[in-house]
Amino acid sequence: MRSLLTTTLLILSIYSNAQKNPTTTELVMSMSQRSLVMPGYLPDLKALIARQAYEFWKEGNVEPYVSHLNVYQALYEANKYLGYDSVRNMAYNQVGMHSNTVTSVVFGSDPNFYYSSSTDGKVLKWDLTSPRSIPETIYESDKIVQSIEMSNDGKVLMAILYQEGLALISTEKNPHEDIKVLEDPQPVQTATFIPGERKYLTVAKSGELILKGFNTKSEQVGKTALKINQLKVDEQDGTIYAGTEEGVLEAWEKPYQVKESPIEDIMENWRQQSYFGYKLGSFSINCLDISPSGDILAIGRDRGDIVLWDIPKKQLIRIISGHQSTVTDIQFNPKGDLLLTTSRDGTARIWDLTDSRKLPIILDDHDEWVFTGSFNPSGTQVITGGGDEYIRTWPVDPSYLAFRICAMINRNLTQEEWDEFVGRDIPYSMTCSD
Repeated sequence: MRSLLTTTLLILSIYSNAQKNPTTTELVMSMSQRSLVMPGYLPDLKALIARQAYEFWKEGNVEPYVSHLNVYQALYEANKYLGYDSVRNMAYNQVGMHSNTVTSVVFGSDPNFYYSSSTDGKVLKWDLTSPRSIPETIYESDKIVQSIEMSNDGKVLMAILYQEGLALISTEKNPHEDIKVLEDPQPVQTATFIPGERKYLTVAKSGELILKGFNTKSEQVGKTALKINQLKVDEQDGTIYAGTEEGVLEAWEKPYQVKESPIEDIMENWRQQSYFGYKLGSFSINCLDISPSGDILAIGRDRGDIVLWDIPKKQLIRIISGHQSTVTDIQFNPKGDLLLTTSRDGTARIWDLTDSRKLPIILDDHDEWVFTGSFNPSGTQVITGGGDEYIRTWPVDPSYLAFRICAMINRNLTQEEWDEFVGRDIPYSMTCSD
């Protein structure tokens, strides 16, 4: 696969020097690569080799920093050819598609349903338990839906319209009578909900940060001279974080006080009253997320890297590099130990934050830029969408992919296949023994 070229070359050099009796790590990586290069018209063999590599990997005594990536990629590629829909030309994890670029995916209060938006002006509701079912259209406009946000209680979805205002959409069949504001026509740069409150925050085209409520008076809580790409509000203390096109991380702390923040004096007057700004470089900050523990802010940049920011200390923790182009979306999993990123390089990546040496899982089946990604509420799946108009689902744990292989194939490797693809010196065992 294109994103594994460097790793593959390294692995092949290891194989060429391997002894007759390879280590378990060498065996796992060799079989993973054999599965990856196996043609798709031999789906059973391709899948069984990947599953057997997984079995050896699962037994342990394997070098952890490379092999997990190879095992996942082999299992995933094998699964693509099992149950492939040749009529609609869809792989097993292609859920469906919009008629234009997918801009955002979010989950609501029910973990079985998620929502997607697109430049086609639609917001669709999808059933995660029935991936190929026809989605429900819950909003339709002749305007581009830039992104969508979900309220904490999952009852109201916000559709942010590009160069326009926003729409507030009830996700319930019988919306509460006190939710009267369904459309806000004031043009905005971006917007978000205030956690735990029936309020939302917008950034006007002229830079005012305005707090609005369903039954309350609008209130200006800040002002910026910069172009804001995304807002994130800290659930713990209400601090407003803003990622800007100029590469500055801005923040307004409670009690909010209106304060101008011109770019020319941010570094000289980086903390004034409740406002502070920190220039992280010249690269645009496109996306933000706060860890479940509330102590880390993850920042995705145009440079293709991820900045981890210590919230209590207001300082840089480290920078994670890997994407070859702009990071477009970012999200922690519910436990906070994994980080999902999407990029214009055509990939989504899952990073293990507990060990910086561990390579990320690379999800690269989209044919265009990947604009959005989200963990499901349990953290077991990832949903992605992008410029190819498709929405895709990915299991986080490779055990699901391994299980699916044996559920769909009614045979094991023959002795001859074992000798060729595993090794004559390794005792035969059934790959799918259950």
